[in-house]
Amino acid sequence: MDRMGHEPQASAHDPLTALLDGVRLRLRDLNDGEPASYIPELGRVDPRLFGLSLCTLDGQVYGSGDRDVRFTAQSVSKPFVFALALADHGLENVLARVGAEPSGEAFNSIRLEPGTGRPPNPMVNAGAIVTSSLVSGDTPKARFDRILDGLSAFAGRPLTIDEAVYASECATGDRNRALAYLMHNAGSLTGDVEAELAVYFRQCSVLVTCDDLAVMHATLAGGGINPVTGERVVASRHAQHVLAVMATCGMYDASGQWMLRVGMPAKSGVSGGIGVALPSQFGIGVFSPPLEEKGNSVRGIAACHLISDQFGLHLMRATAPERRPLPPRSLHPTPLRSLRHRTRAQRAALDARAERIRVHVLQGDLDFATAEQTLRAALDLPDAVGWFVLDLTRVGRIEPVAADLLRGLAEELRARDLRMVLADPDERQAMTRTTDEFPDLGRALEACEDELLTGIGLDPDIPVPLADCDLFGAADTGLRAALAEAFDTLDLKAGESVAPPQAVPLDRIVLWYVESGRLAVCADTADTVTTRRTWSAGPGAALTPADFPPGRTRKVLAERDTRCRTLTAAGFRRLREREPDAVAFLERAPLEGAETVDRGDVT
Repeated sequence: MDRMGHEPQASAHDPLTALLDGVRLRLRDLNDGEPASYIPELGRVDPRLFGLSLCTLDGQVYGSGDRDVRFTAQSVSKPFVFALALADHGLENVLARVGAEPSGEAFNSIRLEPGTGRPPNPMVNAGAIVTSSLVSGDTPKARFDRILDGLSAFAGRPLTIDEAVYASECATGDRNRALAYLMHNAGSLTGDVEAELAVYFRQCSVLVTCDDLAVMHATLAGGGINPVTGERVVASRHAQHVLAVMATCGMYDASGQWMLRVGMPAKSGVSGGIGVALPSQFGIGVFSPPLEEKGNSVRGIAACHLISDQFGLHLMRATAPERRPLPPRSLHPTPLRSLRHRTRAQRAALDARAERIRVHVLQGDLDFATAEQTLRAALDLPDAVGWFVLDLTRVGRIEPVAADLLRGLAEELRARDLRMVLADPDERQAMTRTTDEFPDLGRALEACEDELLTGIGLDPDIPVPLADCDLFGAADTGLRAALAEAFDTLDLKAGESVAPPQAVPLDRIVLWYVESGRLAVCADTADTVTTRRTWSAGPGAALTPADFPPGRTRKVLAERDTRCRTLTAAGFRRLREREPDAVAFLERAPLEGAETVDRGDVT
């Protein structure tokens, strides 16, 4: 735990922190507005303070600027006290005393519902005074203790009161006092008015930080479970109800414009704080004291506009339909090897260095949450890892914020001499500025393996003459020459393709050796019209018909100028007649994919 009581915070150099830094630095010279002066203590706050924090649903907290500066929650406390009232009495009982409709008026409006005397919603002062009075407790002190404990549970650490601000609130709260007496007369507020106001004023004087607001709103976004402590604070349905009211009423008479432009449930306070919750993704806390005329932080509003627009986070933004159904998103670190046919020495080198290449498979839409998890997984990779491969084969939509985070991740990994590679069959250009991109996982892995082998002196593209191949084992020079003479030569230009070996019935090839270049084997896809690349072979690879399954191998493609040596059934028969000892080496040859050479019917 850190000094604030939270889990360890993210590195100051991670891509998400860099994005928050960029937002803050872009807006730090925005000097419009003034700190609230009607509460004297608030008017004394340094107007230059500006902090941003974001908390994910698994408790990771990122921040920028004055994130640890304490300020009073003021109206940002209202959604959480509303949640406590819902937990204590249920939705219907609370709605009997407080409405849920936007007021279209300022936060301190005196308008009440005709006939019932209910305040319009829990986010304006009148509604918040009533919801504070609804929190369970036999006395005002017991109610406030319940509120303070509840706010602390939302924040994931013990919170305290700013007594000076509380005294200032009491001394200057005549308008709130008038509201309370008006509601008491109408019957929506019961009990002793001054005692209930004291609870409300103390609630507004609770000290928080940007990090606290981010955690508190992440608790709402996560259905009532605090992501830092893992404890359930309120029921999921109550968190849902609070978010709904925040979306329509949280920014007072600017709530409609807020949802139109920012599109995330939020709540502001006159101390300069704004809390934002994006359901199922994260919570945000912003602090900057100068306010606009409606009582909302000027820089806070601008920051949220920028984050929503830059990251594509608007709650109402439609998601494009996918071409195929996808399972829920997931992140799976897996040790994988490509299907490239390689020499014995290359295979041994790759096996000995399996930890150097790490693969993560992503599924579903790539949104903020998935990208942030990927980011942390990558930054936590062991030092031995040199290549980080992201498989996007099963990814549908890539959200702008996810693309931004992964671009930043690629830059961060490059600074650590770790290469980030993408496998994306859709060939989206979202992240190619800072990464290498391949159309499938096989080619991505091959590229990483090739680079690894080259780095240790086993360049996989160096030609391997047939006479020097692993295939001939310990045969002496004479036997090797005899074996090599039995093979025919097949030269292919880059892009040229040939039928697989079993398609030549009269002179069937029983062994195919790649001396130089590269071959790729393409198989039919489900629709039997298009083809897909299944595996490849480079210099030193020896292949038998078993490597070309009948009915599935459509063609063999030369990906670059390639020289092959082929042994047919007839050539094998001639070799047996001339050099029977040489045949023994082939019959015992340790081929990848086959225990011995398939000689076919050559008797």
